[in-house]
Amino acid sequence: MNQSKEKRSFTRGMSELHTWGGLVFGWLLFVIFFTGTLAVFEQELTHWMQPNVRISEVEPVQALASAEKKLRQLSPKADTWMIALPQQRHQDLEITWIKGKKAVEKHLNPQSGAIIKTPETEGGHFLAHFHFELHSGKVGLWLVTLASMVMLAALVSGIAIRRQVFKDFFRLRWRKNWLNVHTMTGVFTLPFVLLITYTGLTVTFLMLLPVVPQVLYGSSWKGPQSVAAKNFERPRANLPRELVPLTSLLPLAEAELGKGKISFIRVSNPGDQQAVVTFFRTIDDTVVAISNRAIFDGVTGELLGSQTTWSKYVHIYRSLVGLHIARFGGYPIAWLYFAAGLISCIMIAAGLIFFTIKRRSRYARNSQMAQWMYRAIEGLNITAIIGIIIACIAYLWANRLLPFDIKERADAEITAFFSVWLITLFHAFLRPPLRAWIEQLRIAAGLCIGLPALNALTTNVGLLPAIARNDWMTVSVDLTAASLGILLALTAWRVSLKERNNEKLLEQQSSLSSSSVNFPIERTPLQ
Repeated sequence: MNQSKEKRSFTRGMSELHTWGGLVFGWLLFVIFFTGTLAVFEQELTHWMQPNVRISEVEPVQALASAEKKLRQLSPKADTWMIALPQQRHQDLEITWIKGKKAVEKHLNPQSGAIIKTPETEGGHFLAHFHFELHSGKVGLWLVTLASMVMLAALVSGIAIRRQVFKDFFRLRWRKNWLNVHTMTGVFTLPFVLLITYTGLTVTFLMLLPVVPQVLYGSSWKGPQSVAAKNFERPRANLPRELVPLTSLLPLAEAELGKGKISFIRVSNPGDQQAVVTFFRTIDDTVVAISNRAIFDGVTGELLGSQTTWSKYVHIYRSLVGLHIARFGGYPIAWLYFAAGLISCIMIAAGLIFFTIKRRSRYARNSQMAQWMYRAIEGLNITAIIGIIIACIAYLWANRLLPFDIKERADAEITAFFSVWLITLFHAFLRPPLRAWIEQLRIAAGLCIGLPALNALTTNVGLLPAIARNDWMTVSVDLTAASLGILLALTAWRVSLKERNNEKLLEQQSSLSSSSVNFPIERTPLQ
């Protein structure tokens, strides 16, 4: 008897944890998961948002020669040169030079070496950065970390209170209600959500608690990017010397790291006797997100050393990072993560919606304060679920609509993102809940479906020209946006049908009430 009572008490406690923890952090978790899902295609989004950068395939040696020539012309006395070579999912040739605290970045045509003028934009990096930091620095990191911990607790408590759902899932006992959508999508994506949440926590914890990586990696730790690399850097000697041609070092670096695998080159102290040239290997073909490197003397071309093996601690940590950012496995893995991320978003959204449906009639009979709280929950549901979708697609629209040469254009795009999101918040509170759902779903659908048309009208990289030149990165963004728009439009249509059915039921109730017959009909948006 006592054992049964303890079991019921445990289940009740798990249910409360799942319900209220899921509600309080559910809005934040949906935003984190949705922007993280989009960030899977960070490089494709950046490519789409830079329509002037469309480069034909070129040999690495030619791209490196063009980059080196331009750097020698523009900044021969810089402290550091950096060159990002074109890759499969990064088709841009970028050069950067740093002098003191000033850094200048340019995009080049790898064939001619000419500078390509591009619109200033953060591209997909903003969404990836927002996903783990909420554009709020360390405060955002702490919030994301806390939300991730709550997500793990919600997963454990959800399994504890609904163990029967696993049997229902595999027996295909699925019912059409929001609780079932929440539980079934939760079961379907459980391995993915556990993986993403745990690996994400690993990344943010080591960024927030530097004592841990210092213990693992030693006092040389300077942040997540350094990951215990051997130090071959040397101080400037202020003795001018001719830099060895970088193209002559490329075959030597490929012999160490693999032919065609060089993605990035850094030159420290160019034109100085203490110049150091470091070649970095791509991480796009390995789960371990750590770049092996080969380091050369910039004057003599002598190999100073290479690093292709790492400590087991670094290997474990960077493997977790690699599993989280999904750069390995090419497009099959990227699309798998994208699909799983969207289904996870549906799982979170369904849980938030079910919370309001289950308690609607109860709050309607409570105090004014309880009714206000319930109305706030509904408004925040709309803003967190549909508002963030509208804000993200508005970010892409801003990229195409803002003037090309506007000052601080990248910041203006980000301002558009937050401004539109804030407008959706006001709209969600000013309109009746069901109307707000329908209107915001329609707006999101229209913006998504209209994105390919906007792209075609404002650039020369529209859908048809992109297909003609095999620019599948641009095509994928256009078609994915349109596909999501169609799904949102269908959802808006289904919700509007529910609204019309509710109105008919209320009319019938009113008619029956006049005949002294009362049937309690609950108005159930989205049920």
